[in-house]
Amino acid sequence: MRPAFPTTEKAAAFVLLLLLLLSAPWLAGKRFLPAREQAYASAGWGWGPYPWIQQQVFHETNDIDIAFMGSSRIDWAIHTPYIQEKLDERLGRKTVVRSICWAGNGFDALAITAKDLLEHRRVKTLVFCDESGMINPGTGAVNWCRWGDDAGMLSGLPIRYQAYYYFAATVVMPRNLLEMLTPNLPEETNDAIPNYYEANWHAPNPERMLGAVIAQVGYRDYDKVEAFVPFLPQTGVTASDVFIYTPATAANFAFSERPLPAWQVHFLRQLALEANNHDCKLVVLHVPVMEERGSRQIAESAYWPAVMETDVAMMGIPTGRLFAGMSDGEIKRLFSNSDHMNENGVKYFTPLIVPALIQIYESKSPH
Repeated sequence: MRPAFPTTEKAAAFVLLLLLLLSAPWLAGKRFLPAREQAYASAGWGWGPYPWIQQQVFHETNDIDIAFMGSSRIDWAIHTPYIQEKLDERLGRKTVVRSICWAGNGFDALAITAKDLLEHRRVKTLVFCDESGMINPGTGAVNWCRWGDDAGMLSGLPIRYQAYYYFAATVVMPRNLLEMLTPNLPEETNDAIPNYYEANWHAPNPERMLGAVIAQVGYRDYDKVEAFVPFLPQTGVTASDVFIYTPATAANFAFSERPLPAWQVHFLRQLALEANNHDCKLVVLHVPVMEERGSRQIAESAYWPAVMETDVAMMGIPTGRLFAGMSDGEIKRLFSNSDHMNENGVKYFTPLIVPALIQIYESKSPH
């Protein structure tokens, strides 16, 4: 069998080249990286509304009253313009409410993207949801993580977890170097050509909905796709069925005793640190999913104030109340799949949570 390299010198040259490539993120540091916003500029609409995220983080400068951040689960559950309208009415001034979300990812993407946002804009209240279902660290990290920028936030993670992010940084180093020479052209957020969400999910351009994805799609279960039919449930559910966690309402919440993975705890605490440093109030909103229908309690993966070691407000509505009197078929008409609401669900769910959300926003303390 012929050797891979004809000479020892060529084998050594290959090893040196490999070591150089693997060391590139560490060697480059921050000095040999393009502007931070290029990390978002390289991703298009298909990974999430990254052109919108780039605009909100780096180009807009006004204060944000309420920012919804996280994966598509919260992005597809909130009617952001409606909440801004109601907050305007309550405060008697023009407010700023935004959804700054993306596809997939977990608490790592949340912590790092929130850090970018809080460094560029004042955010009074940041609302997120339980992202513990994302069990793989570093998913999509090429879109938001750079070793030279984020090594400090990764410090303290077990080495095996840091390797995920270092690998992602290694993969995109050639792109980073190219972006130093030729930055990405800005992508239109409100282009005449339908973007990913308009073309695939029959949703208005998220830019026109303050970042929200309000999809006119029926329930999808593998290959079976139901037609979207406008539907607003006629139930007796009111805003009084929404609970904010306090000792008096604790019986309406259920917290898992299963410990979260170390990497999730790490990034949750990084998020708490960033929020505390920027005087930003944190709120965990329980976003309902199909499998919880009939539940009498609001199920969370952890008691978030204890995990994050800071003051965090928690709010939600038990699905046993939210879907009271509805058949499984009617509940399905509120969802695009088991984890994501559609336009029907958004228009039903959002008005119910607004009073409690405004109450938290106006409170001096999250509790």
